[in-house]
Amino acid sequence: MDNVAVHAQDTVRPLTLAEQLLSIFLRALPIKHGRHRLLDYIAPRAFTQDGMLVEIALNGKHIIVDPSDLVGWHFAILKSFDPEVVEILNAACEGSNGEVFWDIGANKGSCFCGLAAKRNNVRVVAIEPQASLAPTNLHNLQTLCSTGYEYVQAGIGESETELELTIPENNKGRASLNLRNKRPTDVTEKIKIKTAKNIASQSKYGWPSLIKLDVEGYEPQVIRALAPCFSQGHCKVLVFENHKRETAAFDEIRKLIVPHGYNLYGIKKTPWATYLLPCEAQIENTTDYAAIRKDTADSNRALGRLIHH
Repeated sequence: MDNVAVHAQDTVRPLTLAEQLLSIFLRALPIKHGRHRLLDYIAPRAFTQDGMLVEIALNGKHIIVDPSDLVGWHFAILKSFDPEVVEILNAACEGSNGEVFWDIGANKGSCFCGLAAKRNNVRVVAIEPQASLAPTNLHNLQTLCSTGYEYVQAGIGESETELELTIPENNKGRASLNLRNKRPTDVTEKIKIKTAKNIASQSKYGWPSLIKLDVEGYEPQVIRALAPCFSQGHCKVLVFENHKRETAAFDEIRKLIVPHGYNLYGIKKTPWATYLLPCEAQIENTTDYAAIRKDTADSNRALGRLIHH
């Protein structure tokens, strides 16, 4: 892990009164899903564009987020982003003394923050190449991960190299090695690519038992790099993103993972529930999927309750 200074305190502010009221209103709604879409309608961007970071309380601990960015704004107001993904990973932790979680494409850290706030014994390895995100991510890891964490400022690939990442303005979560619809305001950054084998061998935790993978279309390449993790049965649950246009990528992921004893599920949600729908192909209006080891699906009651039979 590189030594990266956290942000100075004078760059951090609390939520404004208007932001607090919006947060209270949305989080009080008697629904499980739908708040993020409402926030997009009511206030798609932060009220205050002062360039400051915001401190929020998460399970009694204070973390820092950047409200000028889409993910940071949602996390500042709703204290979550993609909560259904965190719910699946949290269920996978039931009965465990401590899982090893690789957050690949950690971005602003919303996933590892959400999981670590619920499971204080999870050991997080956050993997994110964007240099500008490291200070805040490290601050939040130090705050939330009492059992330990590691930070890898790199991407994962099948060979060690350097590549150019394109980062959209105001949405670092869409940063990609092959960004569609580039704009003049986008910036580029040279990033390191490390192999999964090297990361695992250099980690004090070894291979992960839980993985979240969101790398904007490069999921198959990363999964190929993770091959030993699946073939040797280290990983219990993988959550990954896949869009409708990425049919070939989904088919490749299925071929890479299913033969090693995993089943695929679409992560579905209603205003009141999250559930896992077994699948062998893409599901309409679904962008998040889970690969769950068969013995884990059979033995884990929390996951079993989410699987739609």
